[in-house]
Amino acid sequence: MPFLMEMIAMTTAMVAAPGVQDHAQRAALLDAARKPVSEALGKPVLFKVRELRASGRWAFLLADMEDRGGGPLSYAGTSRAEAAEQGMVSRVYAALMRQDHDKWVVVDSAIGPTDVAWEGWPAKYGAPESLFKL
Repeated sequence: MPFLMEMIAMTTAMVAAPGVQDHAQRAALLDAARKPVSEALGKPVLFKVRELRASGRWAFLLADMEDRGGGPLSYAGTSRAEAAEQGMVSRVYAALMRQDHDKWVVVDSAIGPTDVAWEGWPAKYGAPESLFKL
């Protein structure tokens, strides 16, 4: 099964947050969000979506990172391996995205945060606070 279809299958059963009920938009957002985390970790990452919200040209993703088999992501072999061994990173990923013309780009993200790393994003970037009310 192609990677995109595999990812969509994992998230289709989840209820989409307001504004992200269209499968094409959802796929575009998740593809955009996945790129920087996969590059940072040097391995493919799937998301188990907790929240995916959009408002105008802004979107926010909060997800658990999983490996291609659907299990919890292992940080082994990544730059965060030592921190993970010490319990200093989570398997959570958060991304703030903005629509630039016809594509979504990640404005800021948090890989493995242990706190609410996105708390200041509305003020810092001018994104709607409603995106972050979990």
